[in-house]
Amino acid sequence: MATLIVQSSECTNLEGILNSSTFIVRYDTEISVENLKDHISQYSSIRNFGLHVQQKDHRLILLTDQELTKSTLTNKSSSVYEFFRWLITEKLIEGAFIDFLLTTPIQDSSQLGMAIQSISKKQVSVRLVSRFLAADLAPHHRRIVDIYLNNDRMKASINSRANSAHTRYERIRTVGKGAFGSAVLYRRRDDSSLVIIKEINMYDLDSSQRRLALNEVSLLSRIEHPNIIAYYDSFEEDGLLMIEMEYADGGTLAQMLSRTQTFIEETTITDMMIQMLSAVSYLHENSVLHRDLKTANIFLTKDAFVKIGDFGISKIMGTETLAQGAKTVVGTPYYISPEMCSGVAYNEKSDMWALGCILYEMCCLKKAFEGDNLPALVNNIMTCTYAPVKAPYSAEIKMVIRELLQLEPQKRPSASIALKMLRPSEHVRQRTASSSMRASATFSTLYELHTSSISLSSISRLPSRITIKQICLSESHALILTTDNDIYAWGNNTSGQLGIEGISKIENPKLVENLKGRDIHTIATGISFSVICCDRGTILTMGSSKYIGLGPDASDARKPVLIEQLLRENVKDVICGFEHTIAILESGEVYAWGSNECGQLGLPKVDHVYVPTKITLPSNKKAVNGKAGRDATMLLTDDGCLIAMGSNKHNKLNLTQRMGFFAKEKKDNSEYVSKPTILQGFPERVVDFSVGSYHTGVILESGQVMLFGRNDNGELGQGHCQKMAVRCLRPVKSLLHHACTQVLCGDGFTLVATTEQELYFWGRKESSRRKDDVGIFIEDLEQTVTEKKPLLRRATGEYLDSNVIMIPSLILRLQDQRRDKGICLSRIALAGKRVLVAVDSLEGKKLPSALSECSRRASDPIEADSMRTWLREELEQAEVIPMEQSKKTMHFRSDSSLLREIEELKKKIKEQDTTFEGHRMQMSDLQLKLQELQSRQAFLRKSEPPPEYERPSVSYNRLFPDRPTSSTCIIL
Repeated sequence: MATLIVQSSECTNLEGILNSSTFIVRYDTEISVENLKDHISQYSSIRNFGLHVQQKDHRLILLTDQELTKSTLTNKSSSVYEFFRWLITEKLIEGAFIDFLLTTPIQDSSQLGMAIQSISKKQVSVRLVSRFLAADLAPHHRRIVDIYLNNDRMKASINSRANSAHTRYERIRTVGKGAFGSAVLYRRRDDSSLVIIKEINMYDLDSSQRRLALNEVSLLSRIEHPNIIAYYDSFEEDGLLMIEMEYADGGTLAQMLSRTQTFIEETTITDMMIQMLSAVSYLHENSVLHRDLKTANIFLTKDAFVKIGDFGISKIMGTETLAQGAKTVVGTPYYISPEMCSGVAYNEKSDMWALGCILYEMCCLKKAFEGDNLPALVNNIMTCTYAPVKAPYSAEIKMVIRELLQLEPQKRPSASIALKMLRPSEHVRQRTASSSMRASATFSTLYELHTSSISLSSISRLPSRITIKQICLSESHALILTTDNDIYAWGNNTSGQLGIEGISKIENPKLVENLKGRDIHTIATGISFSVICCDRGTILTMGSSKYIGLGPDASDARKPVLIEQLLRENVKDVICGFEHTIAILESGEVYAWGSNECGQLGLPKVDHVYVPTKITLPSNKKAVNGKAGRDATMLLTDDGCLIAMGSNKHNKLNLTQRMGFFAKEKKDNSEYVSKPTILQGFPERVVDFSVGSYHTGVILESGQVMLFGRNDNGELGQGHCQKMAVRCLRPVKSLLHHACTQVLCGDGFTLVATTEQELYFWGRKESSRRKDDVGIFIEDLEQTVTEKKPLLRRATGEYLDSNVIMIPSLILRLQDQRRDKGICLSRIALAGKRVLVAVDSLEGKKLPSALSECSRRASDPIEADSMRTWLREELEQAEVIPMEQSKKTMHFRSDSSLLREIEELKKKIKEQDTTFEGHRMQMSDLQLKLQELQSRQAFLRKSEPPPEYERPSVSYNRLFPDRPTSSTCIIL
């Protein structure tokens, strides 16, 4: 394997200082690329290829007018690209090194390396060695130079170093001050390059501080990463330790955030965070803790590159530290982790906590944890008390924040895992897309999900190029709000709730002309009324006089009417239940009006409120969000708590208490809670929730889904229809490995959406319910599907119902097979049994639909029953994965026989017709059989990862027995 240096005639001659095993090719830059190839062609199997081509003006010139830049290396028609493609594919071995021997540092060095590596699939490493002829070269650079050059000859031929640093550097200005010294911007006199020199007065430091200063030099000399400030040199002069480092000309992240007035684009945040995670992952892989990650130590370049710096208090983790963790409390208070606050051992997960604080600060433009004093700040950190992310960012980035800010260190992801969670490939595709693609908006297609048949049908008569911002659905009518501030309405209009005069019912979506031209923030709907919240905090209402908040003497409003009582308030959100409305102010205060029969307004001793009335929240809490059901209301506070009021029937608000350890439920527990009450018992902060007619669901920061309330149809997702114990919160186990973002509680069923663009369903499929239906277990359901046997009968004499799905079942997946195609499940709305689903796609790549095949003229009748949509075709063509009948039969027969054996043992034990020893053996046998049954059920309920998006096959769904060939709905 050869070692070769290619040197242009414009550069310093290296022939006199080469190693004996190193070959050199000197050439004139005016030759052609073919002549250069001829010079190199005599060498083969090159492992180390050095390039000494830097000119006096600091440019890298391979040939005349052929500069080595990112653009020339990615332009397939350039001579530079042609040369490196030939070199890598034909001359270099797998794993070879391309080393640039530089006299002066260059900008965009990391981009240069990545461009060369992208030319060919062959694995090569690109390294850049700055000032390679310097006598005091950094150790890791010295090892590279020693491959090519003889160190003793270099020392003899190169002039000794000047005694004074001032003869070699020109001081420009001080750019920052730290605990031990100052960071000063200098210009090198020999090449005019800008560098940062950290000046540390060693005489002013004690022994421990001097160790920290020398620790930084030691660490910087060991690490090399494109997203870490590069170390050039270090020396001491007149008691000053000077550390020469790379200059990041874009300032710090803290400075950038202080200048930012509006929310930063998510792609920008993601790209910067990916670079930080890449650097931190490199540090942790090399057993280095940074311990002082903060926005002031994140440096930026003008070309948007991130550089992590300031390793003064970093620590190299030895064997003991890796095993037991570090214990010294260091770092900036705003970014220190809970384990550092409590004084226990910590590890690299403390750096991950700091990255979570930085990511939160980039999204919210404020620190995650603040306090009037240090004890208050520490208390907020120890309790993980921070306001939810309110900015318009995706569920994925909010999920990463929640994962990084987990209170327990072991629950936080590592840097490499967090890097995968941000899905860099998607954002890279967005960044490298054409300008027209970047500028294009998304457009929405609206569907209705029929829970009885688990199928979708498109909503007709909507414009083809709209983007849906919000969907509101009641049992009588529906409204959608677009990003153009247009509102489309359809359904019952007997009380004027659609805002369209002169029509009692509208079958298809129609534009509400009375709201045209208004700045609309949010919308909400009740059974016979609608509420509109405008951008400046004013409220418009329309519909039944009883629920629109205009007083007891008001009449039905058939067009939008302003609620004058709230003109002095800045309303930011409105939510509607069946017969009531909640308005949330910017200040966190809450007003309510409408029906209060079950206490859903949080106002005791009042059955109905005709005008907006202020609610008193407990403990001076501030509401930021809310959801309302038929007869109950829940509010989310700024610290992640839930406040509930209204009907607690079936304990759907999780407010029922017990008297004591063995006591039954309190006799004075009311089904109606008219006073706003904080829900207790959640192990983590709540990020999403839904209030149904009979049950309620919440999603915690960890992504766990918890449900409480009635369980007659298995809607709590526990695999049975039994009543749940009071205050017994259990996560839905089959969704533990999914990142859940939205939960919706319908009448007898539950829906959950995930970040993987999937929708899960469980509970009752049909709207009607027979009295003798008590649900169906997975074992019985599979037996019905595969063996076509009659439904089993329980010991109580009640028959099992095949329309009840006990565990979450995947019913919808958005599958992005084309890499240039954007598609997402954007909005879901639910009321009773009605479900509307909005799907977004990029302009020019709109979802195929029946609407594109038929006329859009208003006079053309469209029959939904005769419409042959793309979804029906997809369902008909969906692949069914066959299962061997012998294996299935054996499995289900063994389950059935096991159940029979368990029942027989129960009877024998109940009869107590054996001796004590026989009774003990029967109990032991029963316990073993129950454990076997539980393990089988756990296997059946185990959540499997979805198929890869590039794979068009669909997994067989065994949870829908009414169709001979069941298939999962997939949107392509």
